[in-house]
Amino acid sequence: MILSLKKTMVPVFLLLFFILAGFGIKEQIANNQEKIQLSDEDSVWDIYEKLGKIKINQVNSEIEGVSAEKGKDIIHTGSSSKQNGKGSTGNQSPYFKCTACHNTEKEFSDLSDISAQNRLDYAEDHNLPFLQGSSFYGIINRVTYYNDDYQKKYGHIPIIKASNTDLRKAIQLCATQCAQGRELDDWEIESVIAYYWTLGLRLKDLSLSDNDRNKIEESINQKSKQSEAIQLIEARFLSKSPAHFAEDKAFEKMESSVMENKERFQNGKKIYERSCLHCHKNKRYSFFSLDKSRYSFNNLMTRTKAGGMGSIHKITRHGTWPLAGKRAYMPLYPTEKLSEDQLDDLRIYIENMSEGKDLSKSK
Repeated sequence: MILSLKKTMVPVFLLLFFILAGFGIKEQIANNQEKIQLSDEDSVWDIYEKLGKIKINQVNSEIEGVSAEKGKDIIHTGSSSKQNGKGSTGNQSPYFKCTACHNTEKEFSDLSDISAQNRLDYAEDHNLPFLQGSSFYGIINRVTYYNDDYQKKYGHIPIIKASNTDLRKAIQLCATQCAQGRELDDWEIESVIAYYWTLGLRLKDLSLSDNDRNKIEESINQKSKQSEAIQLIEARFLSKSPAHFAEDKAFEKMESSVMENKERFQNGKKIYERSCLHCHKNKRYSFFSLDKSRYSFNNLMTRTKAGGMGSIHKITRHGTWPLAGKRAYMPLYPTEKLSEDQLDDLRIYIENMSEGKDLSKSK
């Protein structure tokens, strides 16, 4: 009986030994497994994937001829090599290029603070134009387009309503309506999206604290608290570009203390040089020419005092319509792209310059 019990217990002890040994091996493997360390150059979407988030707006690479290089050409020059690589496509638009209204670089030092003044200061520091449209940098990380007042005012138009949540339709809308050009073929749209993927946000763009960065790494390595880690990332940039319109205001004389404010004059100068001249210098994207001559400033002030569509107050807030034979037009500025204070600063600069008063040269 005792001998039989001993014989029975031996396999049990062996089984327990192997089970405990197995746990030890698994723990050792887990401890020895290489930990993921995030790099500044890691794309936000790659980090999202490690946290279990499913990618959206992926490129349909099964379509022949799709490439990021062709997409870049379409954005920057308006055309690219053809789908089969032989010859060149026609211009997407005879009036505009995408870069007439959109940058392809980051526009803010802090992507969670997108005030118009922060945007202007960043443009000045990094030698960028100050434009009506949002930058394509990080567009692949956004989830809606043509937001807020674009939907409120124009959402009854099917393609504009659809473009709010469909990047491909937003690209086509921009091509045919905003750029007043031809429709893009499927392979061209996919190429543009492929180029957008090269402009996706990277970890270094998010200004994360070391503590938050460590939490994200820990979440990836331990496969835990993934939703909290995603929230830490999403708090550092906006998933949409807000767009709110403003009404124009009538011309009123400004107090001398405001007109003589050198800081506001200088701010207006930045806007004029980085925004107005971007399109109007030598009629680059416009049939209305502007330069830094006193004639241009006088012309603008005459129109502004008259209060018609040539007024800087009206034209910035309402834009202009395409005309027969002159389909180049001026898009409006949402307040996120040009604030009311900035519009006043532009007026201060133009009015002083029309009177021959360059405050940047005065002591």
